[in-house]
Amino acid sequence: MSRLSATVRKRFTVGFAAILVAAMVTPSANAAPPAVPAGGYGFGDGAQMTWLGSADVNRELDAVAKTSATWLRVLIPWTKIETAKGRYDWGQTDLVINAAAARGLKVLGVIAFSPDWARPGGSYFTAPPNDVADYADFSTAVVNRYGGKVSSWQLWNEPNLPLFFGFTPHNAPRYTELVKAAYPAIKAAQPNSTVVLAGLSRLPGDESPPAFMEKMYAAGAKGSFDAAAAHPYVFPSGLAANPENGFSDLAAMHDVMAANGDGGKRIWITEMGAPTSTDSDGVSQEEQAKQITDVLSAVAATSYSGPAFIYSIRDTDTANRGDRESNFGALLTSDWQPKVTAGVLAR
Repeated sequence: MSRLSATVRKRFTVGFAAILVAAMVTPSANAAPPAVPAGGYGFGDGAQMTWLGSADVNRELDAVAKTSATWLRVLIPWTKIETAKGRYDWGQTDLVINAAAARGLKVLGVIAFSPDWARPGGSYFTAPPNDVADYADFSTAVVNRYGGKVSSWQLWNEPNLPLFFGFTPHNAPRYTELVKAAYPAIKAAQPNSTVVLAGLSRLPGDESPPAFMEKMYAAGAKGSFDAAAAHPYVFPSGLAANPENGFSDLAAMHDVMAANGDGGKRIWITEMGAPTSTDSDGVSQEEQAKQITDVLSAVAATSYSGPAFIYSIRDTDTANRGDRESNFGALLTSDWQPKVTAGVLAR
């Protein structure tokens, strides 16, 4: 799914008089606790936490801590951290990872996106680097920095979607080069780490998640990852309305993995959720909560799924009701009001 519009829409309404988040919300007396995957569930906030100040980061994670979530998916933006080769600014990432650790949340660190010096001139920041060794070097630096607090790492985001791989199609071989470079680098620095492939987006045809996995195996990906990942969104119609949806990709992906001798590896669900916008993709807050709990339950019922991550914690601009990307928050509106899902997932 496209998340990049949020990176240029930095309009946040921080209401000092807003009520405190999900502590005020309790589940319906008739609501059963949602089923959750054996590996647990958590939240991701996309790029938003790469610019939020300390007060807002902590306020969002306080909302997460009021649920039964045990994970936080954190973008570790190469493009912002290593703006010149060998020169690092870890400040914002330190803030987020330390805040997660303070609340007992396990972190999945997403190592993604190329700085200007590392990618072709004039290319978009999601383009892969000219030299995959530079990505491997940065991955090593990340693990050396955070290996005491983080042991799960994800390599890039949605490379089967042109938007997230420099607007180039047919990306499986090139993405596989990144994986084959970064995997041994991370394992050398942290042998007991878990290295997860990028979550694949729902697309048709030869860029679909199972087709992309097949092309990765053909390019030599076997042996260079510990788990795969997918983004099985089912909005707007929901899980039961159409048997061909994002969730149906999981079984097909697992079949590809099993055919290549990796049937024992897990598929992590590194994004799922629904927007509460008023456009054709949007749903009500009640339906958002239902789709989230339905997918959590479906993931829990599989034998091969890893942890699941809800996208996202807070809307980026709830007032912009017609824009899908501004309204993915599951717990909070942009002005800090609790949403229905906050009550459903409350401890």
